[in-house]
Amino acid sequence: MFRKNLTSALCLLFITTFSWSQTIFKSTLPCHPERGYNIYGVVESDNLPLPHVAVSDGETITYTDSLGRYYLNSSKRNGNVFVCTPGEYTCPSQDAMPQFWAQLTEKKEVTERHDFLLLKASHSQFALLGLTDIHLANRYNDQMQFRKNVMPVIRKTISNIKKLYGKNIKVYTLNTGDSSFDTFWYSDGYTIDQFPATLKEVKYPTPMYCIMGNHDNDGATPYGPDVDFQAEKRYRATMGPTYYSFNIGSVHFLMLDNIIYQNHPGQPINVGIWGKKDYKIGFSDEQMKWIRKDLALQDKNNPLVVCVHNPIFLRKGLNSYRNNFSDYSQYQEFVSLISKFSQTHILSGHTHKCYTFRHDSLNIIDHNLSSICGSWWRTAFKGHDTFTMVRTPDSESLLYKGYDQFGPDGTPSGFMVFHINGKDFSWRFQSLSDPADRQFRCFDMNEVKKYAQNSEKYDTFIKSFPMRYDYRTVPAHQVWLNVWAWEKAWKVEVWENGTPVKVKHALLENPQYTFTYDFFMSVDKGNLDCKDCKKAAHGQSFLIQCSSPDSRLTIKVTDSFGHVYTQEVKRPLRFSLNQK
Repeated sequence: MFRKNLTSALCLLFITTFSWSQTIFKSTLPCHPERGYNIYGVVESDNLPLPHVAVSDGETITYTDSLGRYYLNSSKRNGNVFVCTPGEYTCPSQDAMPQFWAQLTEKKEVTERHDFLLLKASHSQFALLGLTDIHLANRYNDQMQFRKNVMPVIRKTISNIKKLYGKNIKVYTLNTGDSSFDTFWYSDGYTIDQFPATLKEVKYPTPMYCIMGNHDNDGATPYGPDVDFQAEKRYRATMGPTYYSFNIGSVHFLMLDNIIYQNHPGQPINVGIWGKKDYKIGFSDEQMKWIRKDLALQDKNNPLVVCVHNPIFLRKGLNSYRNNFSDYSQYQEFVSLISKFSQTHILSGHTHKCYTFRHDSLNIIDHNLSSICGSWWRTAFKGHDTFTMVRTPDSESLLYKGYDQFGPDGTPSGFMVFHINGKDFSWRFQSLSDPADRQFRCFDMNEVKKYAQNSEKYDTFIKSFPMRYDYRTVPAHQVWLNVWAWEKAWKVEVWENGTPVKVKHALLENPQYTFTYDFFMSVDKGNLDCKDCKKAAHGQSFLIQCSSPDSRLTIKVTDSFGHVYTQEVKRPLRFSLNQK
């Protein structure tokens, strides 16, 4: 039965593999092959040649001549060629997929032509949606949730951007990986090949520039000397280059793959998965050589945006961060390269957490983006009666009606909204559950204590995970505040009955996440050895010690750009799993 199911799944995958985003443009401008080159073509706009435009195969970078022609002598190892769009242009998109690349279809010995069409665009100002970790897998009604819960927020956000900055402003999306979920490619029938079809089905409204995450690798690729490259094969065939660059306005964008996949032999995780799916964090030697070439060609007086899946700086404790590369020397070189620009913004995902870290001495601002899926779509089924917690090939166990999607730091699912005016950046977080003017949630811990005390299974949870905070022991009259996108430049102020009170930045376990994810993944699932539940992932939390159980609070949070978010809190404030 196992072999039959696997064979069927493999057949389905190979049948559905095809390229959506590559260009099929054919220029009428003259261009003829030249001896010594096996890739050539034209870059044009409005039937006019575009000179001095960078074109690359992921190894060599060349420029078009005065007639818009380029020539490459390529190993064709990466299987594609792409154009690095100049800042005053954009490329056509098909169903949200930018057509900046072409798939190489001939052997190395055969010469092939690939042309690129670019469109003139005004980028004096533009907007970006930074999102990550969509994790579509045909599980937990994830595609329905993406269509019904995510897309309306994205469309409304774009509408608000155009109202604020003008209807002609260009809006783009940066997707920092894990669009699919490799563990379930072969058991549930959704692979990275289906992701463009999903964008088409939901009519995604902006061009989306993507990179791959660790879960976009093919887990059926056995461990070996070239496993990282081979595991990317399906991604490259459907989505295009695993690393590339382009420009919007004066900003250079470097889109990178910092997952070195290994997939060592181990206990099979699921149907079709042959290894541990493990990996190192960093860049392959080939990619690192290309990064050096690309950055050497850029004007260091302009801003740089680097997109990677796994964070370069990993948050540790309240305000400290550490190197997250497997090879420290590569980390040092890479950080040195990207810190030479006037300002560098890093966008990453993977952690499913939301934080921003300013490395002022390096002119680097690191944005770790909240996940779209929250905790793999498990904590919210808005509009549905039940929530599938346990799923096997033979049965499903329906356990829980949920409300919001949460990441492990208690941040609601969402994305970052960037506005770039020339070289000036501003940004804010957009929750999928809350309006744009809501940037935090608060918890009356007196009420959380009651909720825990009244839970028949909470004692089992604490006994099973004694390292977790016991809400039944929280001191009286505390209020905990979770400010989702907080960074050092923000200011948090609180008044109790009109009198200022002290606000303490602290590591606190978000009660909504504890009860909507940890509690149900362990106690309700009967898994009292739940690995994910043994340690809490703290968010940007603040503790307020109040003087009474029924005092009124005024909470004022001011972000880096002077935007003020306030909330009047009448206590006692009832705690519920869908608390807003």
